[in-house]
Order: sequence, then C-alpha cells, then structure tokens
Amino acid sequence: MLETKTSGRTTDRMSDLVYRRLRDSLVTLEYLPKTPLNERNLSAELNVGLAPIREALRRLERERLVVIYPRQGIFAAEIAITDQQLIKEIRLEIEGLAAELAALRASDDERQALVKLADAVVLVTNSSEKINGDAKVHRAIYQMARNSFLEPILAMHFNLSLRLWHFCSRMVRRPDMGPIDHRPLARAIAAGDAALARRLLSEHVAHDSDALRDILRAC
Repeated sequence: MLETKTSGRTTDRMSDLVYRRLRDSLVTLEYLPKTPLNERNLSAELNVGLAPIREALRRLERERLVVIYPRQGIFAAEIAITDQQLIKEIRLEIEGLAAELAALRASDDERQALVKLADAVVLVTNSSEKINGDAKVHRAIYQMARNSFLEPILAMHFNLSLRLWHFCSRMVRRPDMGPIDHRPLARAIAAGDAALARRLLSEHVAHDSDALRDILRAC
C-alpha cells in the first residue's frame, strides 16, 4: 500500500513510487505481456489517486513497458525477443560509458558501498536473487555516473533487457547462470580506473546479452 496524499510535491513523489512499483511488476512479469492495466483497478490496488497512476503509465509507455491504445486501453507490452540484439547494441556503448564516468565521479562512500554490494552478490545462489543483485549493481553505477541525461536511457534499456531475463527464467528451463561476479568491476571503479571499468562492464553486457540470445533461440 502506498501513501494517498496527492498535492504539490507529494504528487510528484507519489508518482515516482507508483512508477517504481509498476515498473518492477512489469519487468518481473507480475503483469504478463498483453495484460490489461486498468487505471481505476490500479488506483484501488495501490491505494492512490488516478493522477499518479496516469503519470506513471505515461512514463512507462515512453520506456516501452506498456502500450496505450486510444479507445482500447492500456496493456503490458509484448515480449519482442527480436529486440534483444538491438538493445545489446545500445547497451554496449552506454553501459561502458556509465562505468567510466562512475570511476571518475563517484564519492568515496559510493565506491565502498559498490565493493560491498559486489562481494555480497557473488555469494548469491538463487537465480532470481542473482538477477536482482545484478540489477542493484547496474543501477548503483548509473547513479554514480552523475549524468541526468544518460541515467534514464541506461535504466530504460536495462529494464527491457532485464524483462527478457525474467521471461527466460519463467518460461524456459535452462542451466544455472553461475555466479555473477562484479568484484573486478567494482574494484576498478573504486580505484578510479575509468578505462578498465568501461571495458569490464562492456564485456559483462556482451557476455550476458549473448547468453540471453542463445536462450531465446532455444525457445
């Protein structure tokens, strides 16, 4: 349940909360592709007014997680597995850039926190928790990059890729993905080694994107 205040700055904050709640539900396939998303039902479910629901849905439409058809309704976007390669092409460039900027701009506290997070994620054994841990590392780096124009583009394409991973986890039987080891990347960022950080994150994106491609081809 979310707060129900809807005035002034609280409306904006509530819209962000609603956005994150709906975004995570869409990415993790709590709302399956093509599921109708009724504004009033969502308002009742989240215990918020219609204004933050509508703002969040418009934002999610821009990020290709929902589709809005005039006079027909709002739906969770379809899974387009052919988009995987197109998303990879973009992420290879912008994720590396984010890691480079993070190595140059992150605070000392952020650097230490990233190293601790990477140390924790590598110990995770549950597949779903591995995906979530990987997401936390990526999103921390996006914030550390200190670029308000780049961050939403990073988040959008990461979420689309993450949704494909959850689709594979739900729909396809596959071998365990093995440990997710971001420790070298985290330490490169912590040390301020921008070139190494860029290379390591680009390599990680390429590896995971190719693994995702192979799984989707087996569907």
